[in-house]
Amino acid sequence: MDIKKRLLPAAIIVVVTFGCILLSRFTRVVFFLALAVCSAYELQSVLFQAEIPSSKILPIAYMAVETVLCLAGAGVGWMVAVYALAAFAAMFWGILKPERGAKFAMTELFVLMWPFGFYTIILYAAASDIWRMTLVLAILGTWACDSMALIGGKACGSHKLAPTVSPHKTWEGTVIGGASAILAGALMAWVFGWGFWVCVFTAFVASCFGQVGDLAASLIKRMAGVKDYSHLMPEHGGIMDKMDGMLFSIPAAYLCLRICGVC
Repeated sequence: MDIKKRLLPAAIIVVVTFGCILLSRFTRVVFFLALAVCSAYELQSVLFQAEIPSSKILPIAYMAVETVLCLAGAGVGWMVAVYALAAFAAMFWGILKPERGAKFAMTELFVLMWPFGFYTIILYAAASDIWRMTLVLAILGTWACDSMALIGGKACGSHKLAPTVSPHKTWEGTVIGGASAILAGALMAWVFGWGFWVCVFTAFVASCFGQVGDLAASLIKRMAGVKDYSHLMPEHGGIMDKMDGMLFSIPAAYLCLRICGVC
């Protein structure tokens, strides 16, 4: 691993991410829409290598409609209804085109659920009244967890977490990563003046879900026999390689904050 080659793309990722998030509500939503389209493209390319083809038209059309609804301030009911309609369309397309097979329809449903279903929740959170708290706690908590889990695992990890899915992850690294997310949450509470226990709880839960998302993405890569979802960013892989944990951690953070009564 070339550290110098990782630093420049990492710096660009940080600047672009926080620039788009902080600029305006519109740039936040469009930024995550762009990530959703790139993620789906990479996922479908990997599935194609595993001889599991799917259409790109329906998922992108679905995400476009959800983005318009989100920017228009539509309620969650409308967004759920569009998701249900897209799922119906995926199955109906399989019925109209039986030569494509049931596998094609199931893949369409899978892509609609992951990543697009999760991105829909992220779009909704990014346009909500608690977008700043949600994104800061989820992103920084997940980054702290991932970074320290990697360092801690290399330093003292000996018990494999999921050797057949991600051979480098260890239980020791996972615990260190979770503790680091708690510290990140405490730091954010001090910096922004948010509730201490709400920040600690949210950052920790988000990091746990983020690690599950990372393993889920690795499971797909193992099935397809690839190391990264793409080679878009040197030493970093593709958009899905960077967003796999966030797809789980941002919705988890949003849910935690709503449960805690943060409005």
